[in-house]
Amino acid sequence: MRFNHLPGEAAPYGIRAGMGPRHLVGGMVTSAYAGAAETGGAFALSMLTGGRDAGLPMLRHAQSHVALQVLEGEIELFMQGACWRLVGGDYASIPAGTDYGLRMTRLRNRAMLFHTGAEAGGLLAGLGTPYAGYVQPDRDAGTWADLTEANAPGCDTEILGALSEGLPVRAPLRALPDAAVPYVLEAGCGAHLVVADQLFTFAGGNAQSDGRFLTLLTEGPQGPMIPPHMHLRHDETFFCAAGRIRMRAGEEELELAPGDFLFVPRGTPHAFQFLEPYTKIIGWLVPGVFEEFFYTLGDPTDRTVYPQDPPPFRFDRVLAKLDALDIVPLGRPEGAKPGADA
Repeated sequence: MRFNHLPGEAAPYGIRAGMGPRHLVGGMVTSAYAGAAETGGAFALSMLTGGRDAGLPMLRHAQSHVALQVLEGEIELFMQGACWRLVGGDYASIPAGTDYGLRMTRLRNRAMLFHTGAEAGGLLAGLGTPYAGYVQPDRDAGTWADLTEANAPGCDTEILGALSEGLPVRAPLRALPDAAVPYVLEAGCGAHLVVADQLFTFAGGNAQSDGRFLTLLTEGPQGPMIPPHMHLRHDETFFCAAGRIRMRAGEEELELAPGDFLFVPRGTPHAFQFLEPYTKIIGWLVPGVFEEFFYTLGDPTDRTVYPQDPPPFRFDRVLAKLDALDIVPLGRPEGAKPGADA
């Protein structure tokens, strides 16, 4: 399997932490994890790494819905006349037409930036310059302010100007809103489901994205590999946020460490296995057709950690309505959880 290079087509591939094609933009190193060519124009995904005052000025996308997942440090998000101070694990959903800007405030900050659509995903490369390093220059790296008068033709983006100072500071939400509105969600919060020994958390679902994508966190302990399967109507991403993950994609097997990424386009057989006592995946699933599967397999819960006395793995409920769900079971690997037979 190809790693650290975007293949330019819909095929399985991986990116090791921060090792995708890189640009220096507004004081940030941006590492491309997925682009329009790989996703059929559906979305783009990049890692942002930078120090104090790196970021983006106020801007607006006419068509693209943006999601920001903070991994490390603190990032100020300016949106709707207010400021949110996002720390590791916090998540922001920014629908099309929303004015927003970003400013990093710590010495080291990292986040994943997701754009729907083919055009806005080219913004970072369009504004930046190719860069060989993995961290920003120690001196004169640049800041968000360098971009206030930039142009972004063909990127579904209007640059609006400088970030505003003195705005009221807002606290993140702990529950999802009911519609596709701008919001910031506190780390680990959202809609929770228990699936055997794993906790699934929706940071964004169909209602929050108008069906364009799902943002799903999966947490659990080490255990057997889940049953192999594939999807026919959506693409899936696996970003390792903690622990280690053994992945099967097509005919290959590999491991992901924190910061690593695997793209699994529709039609690709795949499965995963958690290898450490606390392991976490952040996934973007595009479009959002797979949401019903999780609510069929899992049970809503108010718990915020994975269960240490887990309930049964209820794949039988999936098999009972298989024709309505975008999943094709492909067998049961050795050691799979009970009830996983296709």
